[in-house]
Amino acid sequence: MASVATAAILCWSLITTCLSQHTSPGIHLPLFRRGGRFSRHEPANLTYLTQILNDVEAKYARTYRAVEGNRLVRRWRQSTEKDENDPEVIDVAGHENRWFTILEVANPKQTLEVANPKQTLEVDIDMLSPDFYTVVTSSAMGMGYNASASDSHGFSDDRVHAICKRSSEEFHFSGMFPVRLNMPICAPSKSSRQTLAMSGTLLGLGPHTESLARLASTPFLTQLKERDLAENRIWSATLLDSETGVLSLGGTIAKEFEEAKLRGEIELKHLGDPLATSHWVDEQVDAQLTFLIPPDASWDKHFKWTEVQGAAGWWTALMKGVWINGAKVLKNQPSIFDLNTPFILAPPIAAKRFYDSIGGTKRLPPPYDNFFAFPCLNRANIALEIGGWNFPTMHGESTSADALYGPAGGRFSLGKVADGTGYCVGSLVETRMGLKKQWMESGMKDMWVLGEPFFRGLGVVFDADEGRVGVRTY
Repeated sequence: MASVATAAILCWSLITTCLSQHTSPGIHLPLFRRGGRFSRHEPANLTYLTQILNDVEAKYARTYRAVEGNRLVRRWRQSTEKDENDPEVIDVAGHENRWFTILEVANPKQTLEVANPKQTLEVDIDMLSPDFYTVVTSSAMGMGYNASASDSHGFSDDRVHAICKRSSEEFHFSGMFPVRLNMPICAPSKSSRQTLAMSGTLLGLGPHTESLARLASTPFLTQLKERDLAENRIWSATLLDSETGVLSLGGTIAKEFEEAKLRGEIELKHLGDPLATSHWVDEQVDAQLTFLIPPDASWDKHFKWTEVQGAAGWWTALMKGVWINGAKVLKNQPSIFDLNTPFILAPPIAAKRFYDSIGGTKRLPPPYDNFFAFPCLNRANIALEIGGWNFPTMHGESTSADALYGPAGGRFSLGKVADGTGYCVGSLVETRMGLKKQWMESGMKDMWVLGEPFFRGLGVVFDADEGRVGVRTY
């Protein structure tokens, strides 16, 4: 019960500190998972999981590697349809199992009857693209942007794509004056079937490379840096639970997270103690925080770093090792970081070696043989070695919501195989992308994908200026 209470205090403190106050460098925004938690208390729906796996794998085949000058880059595959209303540009936002943030934009037009509120946009994050733009369709689905309702909309006839105009808008970030940023608007032809897609906004957070940019516009992080809203082109994602988190642009919440964690632990430990005044708690927190986060240390000293490798355009790095129950079972595994993948994907040989190292596991029969089952009561200690440090993942303390609504078997579980079996489906899933031509051209041979389960319990920061990824444990 202590861990559950601490987690509740931690989440509340973080949301209050980071989202309501402008305390750390950068812009801090709430993160939400559309559709809610992925794994639930009910037995796993293997048909549904297989469908999600197929959808996830498909997105990694949309690019191919090519030599540009003296380096290897990624390029988009040309659509087989000769249609300027490219579905890869339009049908990108509003889908289930995606992480999104909330942005407030526009100075509302005032009328005699009512003062229109600022517009709120649901902005899907995408780690495989560098583009930032909003999609406006004829469909009633999704959350669209209404330029006609804004007094601050900056209209332009310049094109950054065949169906996208270069426009701008004022953004309202907490604790800051409104700032004008470029926000291209993409609108498919009303005679195209793409106009039936959902409206929405995409925030590409992939490393910027011209070869992978679909739009000839400035990336969001670069705009923030140019306007002195961010000192560095860095961003970080911190998941508080299976449905919410904090997205930091131009900074991290390492200090705030540790402070909230310490405060929760101290207040819980001394609950009911008349001597534990708020002033006394503040003193204890400050003393311990100075040790954990030295005030004179550079922000990047709080993370363990690994260099980005491979074809430019995605966050790919070398995972030095995989540890299970204290033993190193795999080493030097190339990996992609992608929050919008609800699994950890591993190539066939690595997946088999991984599960062979956990007692009592078994592969599920076809057509679900990409998945493995493990005894629900067998809580293996799993750590991934990144930047010379072993980071525990897919196990540890859970929140009260996990205990009530989450799957049996803990964080490593996608749910029971079936009621009464005692076996759970593991969230590390075998992928065979590297065995097929399209994915081999995309560089997916022997590649891992470190998806959503990896991010739980860790702070992960992406540095576009230095080409590196940093990780720390929370």
